[in-house]
Amino acid sequence: MHYDVPPRIFELLLDRNMNYSSGYYPKGDEDLDTAQVAKMDRIAQYLALVPGDRILDLGCGWCGPALYFAERHGCRVTGVTLSAIQREYALAWAARRGLAAALRVDVRDVMDLRYAAESFDQIIFLESIIHMPQKDEIFRRCAELLRPRGRILIQESNYDRESARADYLSHRGFDEVNRAFGYASHLVSAGEMVRCLEEAGLAPLSLENISAHYVRTLSQWLDRLDDHAEDMQTISTRGYRMLRRYLIIALATYRSGRTLCHLITAEKPG
Repeated sequence: MHYDVPPRIFELLLDRNMNYSSGYYPKGDEDLDTAQVAKMDRIAQYLALVPGDRILDLGCGWCGPALYFAERHGCRVTGVTLSAIQREYALAWAARRGLAAALRVDVRDVMDLRYAAESFDQIIFLESIIHMPQKDEIFRRCAELLRPRGRILIQESNYDRESARADYLSHRGFDEVNRAFGYASHLVSAGEMVRCLEEAGLAPLSLENISAHYVRTLSQWLDRLDDHAEDMQTISTRGYRMLRRYLIIALATYRSGRTLCHLITAEKPG
């Protein structure tokens, strides 16, 4: 699994909060750490976070954003991942920061969410729903898990239009991305994502195109790969090469305008 590469590789690649998703550059010249904090603060604004909020983070990774929301905003976060390695890393990190009581991490499939109805105030997908084919069913379950007026936020890569799907799947770079990243064939357009949310009974609130921010993020990740190439290859030559192939192809697709990235929010009526 892509995310079972030794975490040290991602510590060298990513920012100090371990965001494996696009940063946000209000001025355009921010470094990676600053851009990722700006992204998390923007998400907090979209979600209108207040102390005590219960967040469900689907595809939580190493839980850097989850711990940021717990520490900065006083939230309680339940993360869901398929990777036992990520869970172990996240819980140890939470303990070191005195946040163990604010974080729960479950290793399970997103189609097996064993939580009570209306258990959460917010649900987030930070570039994780690309791996999930059953978006209609997932969003219906999310609607059940949200309290009335609860919000869902999706940060994700999208086709520039849904009709481009066949062209994308037939492109020679697709197999490389799919092999490195996993399940990239489940990409959809932003319009299709909004349709899925609406069909689940969730009311769209906003859609922000952050594609230019992702170009800068991918460029900075590649710079960090170059800076730490020797250390990364000592840890895992395969992991380093896989990441480099994936990031180069991803950057090319964003620069071409064929792939976009959006922040999308919706609300459960109350």
